[in-house]
Amino acid sequence: MKRWTALTAADNISARRGASADVPAPPEPATGGKLDVVRAIGLVALVILVIAGGCTAAPPEPARVVDHTVDPAFVHGTDQGDADRVAATVVTDVQRFWAAQYPAVFGKPWRDLDGGFFSVDTNSTGVPPPCATDVKDIEGNAYYCATVDAIAWDRAALLPVLREHYGDASVVVVLAHEIGHAVQQRAGMDVDDASVRLEAMADCYSGSFVRWVVDGHAEHLRIDPEQLDRAMRAIVVFRDPVNTSTTAAHGTAFDRVSAFQSGFRDGARRCADVTETSLAAPVPDDANKPLDEALRADRISGYFGDLVTQRGGRWTAPDVRSTPACPGTTGPATFCAQPPAIVIDRAAITEPHRRIGGQAATTLLASRFALAALTELGRPTTGAAASTQITCLTGAYTAVQPGLSQGDLDEAVTIVLESDDVARDAQGTNTLTGFARLEAFRTGALGGATAC
Repeated sequence: MKRWTALTAADNISARRGASADVPAPPEPATGGKLDVVRAIGLVALVILVIAGGCTAAPPEPARVVDHTVDPAFVHGTDQGDADRVAATVVTDVQRFWAAQYPAVFGKPWRDLDGGFFSVDTNSTGVPPPCATDVKDIEGNAYYCATVDAIAWDRAALLPVLREHYGDASVVVVLAHEIGHAVQQRAGMDVDDASVRLEAMADCYSGSFVRWVVDGHAEHLRIDPEQLDRAMRAIVVFRDPVNTSTTAAHGTAFDRVSAFQSGFRDGARRCADVTETSLAAPVPDDANKPLDEALRADRISGYFGDLVTQRGGRWTAPDVRSTPACPGTTGPATFCAQPPAIVIDRAAITEPHRRIGGQAATTLLASRFALAALTELGRPTTGAAASTQITCLTGAYTAVQPGLSQGDLDEAVTIVLESDDVARDAQGTNTLTGFARLEAFRTGALGGATAC
């Protein structure tokens, strides 16, 4: 018997904020408690998608992810509705992907799921799916049940919320992750282990499938860069708590993004290489840093100063101030080349500090020091290549901060994904998608400044 903790975005946010009086507490989750399943590997997603005490729908997608749907008649318990049609289409294309990839990766033929797929309306009573004793056990969730080789999802409280807030591509990511556990079971892995490594591998398998879709190989699915960015936000939300020692095993936002992007970039064959070693350690009481502490520039300046001098440049530490603004630039933190200065708009930078956390403000500030370093070294400071280097160097600095916690790292990941400001070049322009910014940030965080 395994006992899974239902995780929410509110859990992560409230733990990081502490009791700051100017930050409203997140709403109480509509559902909660524990999920009891037998030999089930789940997303553990109990979806209360609350960011900064509020929950707003994302803008409509400009294009459909599902080109044409598959009849969900093969799904046990389906209501033939739109949510199940999307889910049925996704699992059909994922299994077709593995029919081609599994023999190439594991040297054996792929076998479609023996136990099939189960759609559950958790607003009603009825026969529970495999690995559950009650329909409420799957509320807001999706999981793989190894005992009967089946996947179940909540069509009432999971799929509609995913689609509303993160788009249909998030459903693709979630269900491809669950079929990733079926891949592990077929490959002889112990799917009962519930380790971060197994979850990271499933994220990696999901990423390899999504790349196949993005490249135009799927029969029914299409994912464009904007839709992919929205799905990445779902991955960031569905992370383990970072403030305490926990038995939850899905990994931090950085862990999950890294695994997914590894599969996306390198393919399914490389997913066996993922590890459960995190870049930062959990901290028992990881309170949010006050804004002034988050904006301390001495360590950031020292890091980038050393970087410039080691590469033969001459470092002039930028003057960090609040006024006057740099001509022709806007944002929470901006860089003026002559004379070198970084201007902080405290009102603008307070918003991500309040909503995401102290490391979000630090990351924005560090990105301007990265631009200053490129300027001092005579490197290009405009265009996509410059934005990539700025974001990569920001990741490199983030990884070497003393006392970096998992919560800090996840706050940095969140602001990099959400905000163009981290990657803005000397002209205040960013052409990188959130996905590309995350990839550049990861490159720096994992490989250091030399990788940038």
